[in-house]
Amino acid sequence: MNGSPELGSRSRVIVGLIVAYFVVMAYATSTNNPLAATVGALGFGVIAIAVGATLYERGRRPRSALTVAAGCLVGGGLLQLAAVLTGAATLDLLSSLLVFLGVGSYGYAIWRET
Repeated sequence: MNGSPELGSRSRVIVGLIVAYFVVMAYATSTNNPLAATVGALGFGVIAIAVGATLYERGRRPRSALTVAAGCLVGGGLLQLAAVLTGAATLDLLSSLLVFLGVGSYGYAIWRET
């Protein structure tokens, strides 16, 4: 983070969303509740978009690995939301692949900085 208060508070919100996501998914898994699973899937999309937007603000160059990670996470989050709304398994798979690529790109960006 660049130390700005806005990014710090956004990071706390994202961490809260991630914790809530795991709680909802644990509940959905243990109770086999389809509504909770849907809420979890929507949360996954929102979290991916929020993390991607935050990474995009941190990107210094338009073609950096951090910017690629941001784009993949935002795209994956949007596809996840579309998958929940349409029920399309293909969109769900593409969402997972984009989020996986985004996390990998973020890992690469961090590795390159050190």
